[in-house]
Amino acid sequence: MKVILLTDVPKVGNRYDIKDLKEGYAQNVLIARGLACLATKAELARLEERKKLMERRKEEETKIFKELIASVNNKVIKIKAKANEKGSLFKSITMRDVVEAIKRETGIEIEEKSLDMEHIKTLGSHKVIIKKGNLKGECEIIVETL
Repeated sequence: MKVILLTDVPKVGNRYDIKDLKEGYAQNVLIARGLACLATKAELARLEERKKLMERRKEEETKIFKELIASVNNKVIKIKAKANEKGSLFKSITMRDVVEAIKRETGIEIEEKSLDMEHIKTLGSHKVIIKKGNLKGECEIIVETL
């Protein structure tokens, strides 16, 4: 029996895969739990439309992220924090702090998961990499005392 998987199913396949499975397993497990549907002509046509829509969305997101990286790339972002005489911060600067600083200085919102950085624990200049897939950008974070 041919079915279209609606979600990722371990040891069976990924979302939107078309699988030829035993009828009992397909009917009693996958279709009954809403994990798959029968691979009829109408469902296959709907699947192709979904795939085209997902591809367009992905291209759109990539375009938006390229613009975002171009506007943030090589920018200098300043963050003020309390530190001791040796230059160690009392509270480390996290991804959330960097996202807020970028938004405050450039007006651009970046997701925390797009940042590749360690927590900043000292004063001075630090590089932060912004990435999504194979697209990368970089900005400089300068931590100053309050």
